[in-house]
Amino acid sequence: MTRQNIQGKMIAYSSTNLTRILGKVRTKTKVVIGGVINANATANYLRSINRDVVIIACGTMLGPTVEDLAGAGAIASQLTDADLTDEALAAAGLYRDPDWRDLAKKGRTAKHLTRLGFEEDIDYCLSNPDFSSIVPGLRGNTILDLAKSNQTEY
Repeated sequence: MTRQNIQGKMIAYSSTNLTRILGKVRTKTKVVIGGVINANATANYLRSINRDVVIIACGTMLGPTVEDLAGAGAIASQLTDADLTDEALAAAGLYRDPDWRDLAKKGRTAKHLTRLGFEEDIDYCLSNPDFSSIVPGLRGNTILDLAKSNQTEY
């Protein structure tokens, strides 16, 4: 999805589990979407709203995945350790391990994507943490950039 291909257009997003999780939580709470790719921006946003948050590692229908746990850990590792649950501390510990990328490449998601011919995409995603300063948030059925819109009263 290059800027020239998507700029100014509405995008319909679908994933294995994120859309399922969003459907379950969107009417119950405020939703911020983050991961390895925007962990710093997401952590900064979460600190700015000064509220208790729950970080959900979506995983798949088969259970947790290394890359999703590392994504949750990438965000949690930038929050105050004293305020983290055991689960968040474990995810942060995974992300702080310099070998987490190798573990993600051994996981079922990477194996599946490799079988589909997306090995270069895996390498790209794993080698570009904090690539984005966008902090997506779900409002109704629309995902918007909370960092850009400066919406701390979310």
